[in-house]
Amino acid sequence: MKNSKQIVTEFLKQFITSGQGRSILFLNFTTPLLLDISLKEITELKVENDFEKIKTKQFDLIIGDLPIQLQNVTIDTFSKLKVTKRWSYVLTLLRTLKDNGQAFFLIESSILFSEEGKRFLSDLAFEKYFLNSAFEFPKRSLYPEINFRPIIIHFERQNQNELFIGEITSDFALLLESFNSRTSTNNLATGILVARDKFKSFSYFRIKNEIDNLKSQYKEFNKFKLKDLALEINLAHKTSRDKPNSIYIPKFGTSPIVSDISTTTIKHQHLFQIVLNSNIVNSEYLVLFFHSELGKQILKFLISDSFNQRIDKSDIENCLVPIPDLIEQKIIILANQKLSELQATINELKTEISLNPKNASELLDKFENIQGPLKQLSSEEKILKLIRKGENQHIEFKETFSKNIKTGAKVHDKDIEKSSLKTIVAFLNSYDGGTLLIGIADNGEIKGIEIEEDVFPSNDKNKFADKYKLYFTNKIKEKIGLHFLSFIEYELFKVNNHQVLRVECKPSSEPCFYEDREFFVRANPATNKLEGKKQITYIQERFKR
Repeated sequence: MKNSKQIVTEFLKQFITSGQGRSILFLNFTTPLLLDISLKEITELKVENDFEKIKTKQFDLIIGDLPIQLQNVTIDTFSKLKVTKRWSYVLTLLRTLKDNGQAFFLIESSILFSEEGKRFLSDLAFEKYFLNSAFEFPKRSLYPEINFRPIIIHFERQNQNELFIGEITSDFALLLESFNSRTSTNNLATGILVARDKFKSFSYFRIKNEIDNLKSQYKEFNKFKLKDLALEINLAHKTSRDKPNSIYIPKFGTSPIVSDISTTTIKHQHLFQIVLNSNIVNSEYLVLFFHSELGKQILKFLISDSFNQRIDKSDIENCLVPIPDLIEQKIIILANQKLSELQATINELKTEISLNPKNASELLDKFENIQGPLKQLSSEEKILKLIRKGENQHIEFKETFSKNIKTGAKVHDKDIEKSSLKTIVAFLNSYDGGTLLIGIADNGEIKGIEIEEDVFPSNDKNKFADKYKLYFTNKIKEKIGLHFLSFIEYELFKVNNHQVLRVECKPSSEPCFYEDREFFVRANPATNKLEGKKQITYIQERFKR
């Protein structure tokens, strides 16, 4: 399996090999080497003095592996900006770009989307150099050399109406196809066109999408920036005291956010105090939100998008949060208090249970009554969380298993069934497995399997779920194979008053084929069929003993 550096290098090499006979420039200033590009026909710059070689030259393709942590310099652009030296390198290289050429530069996201970066891009646009695309590296791709997630920015002399953004993965064929045709899909792995002035970073884009999806699941939520909720945003200090309805956010690291400054062990000068508008948000609710997975993710993204691994005031001001109305907030706070009380009671019982057999017996009986509803709530939230994240390499949505919604026919549609079954095959053949949710539309709308009831006629509607699961089981046995059932777990769950079938697939220990003939794998948010040499190579690599 290729590592992330190899994937990115191969991605960039696609542009080199696609234009034979073109003049190509490669800036390679980093140590250690991050991109392994070494071809005879490339002009390579390894030190700053090498710029003399290209003063009078023009190039069709430029690839720049830019160094980090450089001093500031003043550059001869329209605004005479004082910027980090890496921008000086970008400018020097772009001025050697042919009118129909392309340039790609590896850079940290925080620099590009900083105020300095925005001013620099504006000056570049004045000289007719336009940022038209941005690609995100795979996670931890350059670790341990650097611990942030870089991006590749793409310039041309012609201005495109929208910015093309994408995430580089091991299977980038569809991403390149979308890039070359300037078409938009619904997934970063295959490319999306966005309004240039609305895109702030990949992290911000993901968070915004997840919050938007949360709002679609729960109509009570509205999206706010923290600056729209705050009456004050202050840097705390040693003598800082609590103000009503405030939260405290650490400048560094991922320590918990608190609503009472006396409960934190962090030095006060390393905290931001946000005094909140009590007409919109309760500080206790906001603390609970930042303790949720999405809240933690937002804080992590704020830090990871920063080269210095710290949060500044502008980060806090523009931080997006989902806020329900005040009544819902109070209900959530009360529910959390009840859960805390329940947890305290459970902890107390655990410490004494070994000394009281009678209580242990009674507890078992009562626990069965408590556990069922709590498990259902937990499973429902887990599925909602998957839906909010959207389809990707490990998650797939299917509106139905057997019914063709377009025709509305009350019969089992073999092609519709194959669509789900081949996804299961692909998950089994993948390195990590995956989750198929049936009863969910492509846009994340929860439809429920009940829309298929007329395909499973029965005089007793209560038996529909059992018939549905039995039919699903038989199709797996028939089309995939009985011995693969041990890698597949599936169960019906009630989600927002709809029945959703969650199918969890573990990686298989042997190659899996649909009807013993067709071999499928996951390619980002899609399922692809592999044949011939590609199939053989994949099987040898994936299932090597």
